[in-house]
Amino acid sequence: MSEAGRGALQLRFHFGERDRCGDRPLDVAVMDACARHGVWAAALLRGVEGFGASQAMRTDRLLSLSEDAPLVAVAVGERERIEALAEEVAGLAPTGTPTTTAAGVGVPVGGSPEDVVRVTIWGPRTGGESPHLRAVDAMYRHGAESATVLLGVDGVLEGERRRARFIAGNRGVPAITVAVGEIAAITAAHAELGTVANLVTFEAVARNCRHATKSRHGARVTLLTSEATRCDGRPLYLEFIHQLRRGGAAGATALRGVWGFRGEVAPHGDRALALRRDVPLIVETIDTGERAGRWLEIAESLAGKSDVVCSERIPAV
Repeated sequence: MSEAGRGALQLRFHFGERDRCGDRPLDVAVMDACARHGVWAAALLRGVEGFGASQAMRTDRLLSLSEDAPLVAVAVGERERIEALAEEVAGLAPTGTPTTTAAGVGVPVGGSPEDVVRVTIWGPRTGGESPHLRAVDAMYRHGAESATVLLGVDGVLEGERRRARFIAGNRGVPAITVAVGEIAAITAAHAELGTVANLVTFEAVARNCRHATKSRHGARVTLLTSEATRCDGRPLYLEFIHQLRRGGAAGATALRGVWGFRGEVAPHGDRALALRRDVPLIVETIDTGERAGRWLEIAESLAGKSDVVCSERIPAV
């Protein structure tokens, strides 16, 4: 497959809502850095459950901990700019290390139609220019394995810093749709979107395969499931995170989507007055290649019929 001719990189950085950089919140400092380095797009995502190197749990389920939710900053841009951003973020953060992966721009060129990729579709949350609901629908009809819409609470889009406000429509704030599927399905769905999406990037991943976890560097293992999926009477995503923590994983974060699908489960999302939430969830953990192989086995053992498990190499942890 062809990587983007523009030499794109994607940065991901996991940290906590209470983390500070001097006298200001770390999330503000990170998003300021994204805007200053001229990234193509960036989004700050608020997780619902997770832990980091200290093994301390962060969750939105308990009032005492809900003000320290896990956060994930995602940014994509030219290689030189993302490398400089990663260096600055590493200097800002008291703990944690940003990771970068090669990203193609647009749709994959070359390779086998059966090769699996993860696509990130960038655009505003809502309004006529938002590509997200249309992207999920197109991915589902063309046979992708999953697609999940994640709402940013801060970010950069089209060179402009955009933050969510407590009392506002937040139409222009960045959101991302993350889809996984074979190149043939992704390409067909992308053709329907045309120029609606502000930016589309892709990364090669392995579907339920261990080659990515054999790397001497690092790997990211991802489980795509639903908040309503159960395992021995408890939410499956919580069971996965707690097994990772007991096993000594370097960290894990669960991100709650607002709309999406996985497998043959039709697109669905959050509904008012629903007693049992059935929204898409993405749980990811980043670790050394050898250790990530153990976390991949746990994910595969827990995953339900419609859940999706994938992994990918990263240069370093």
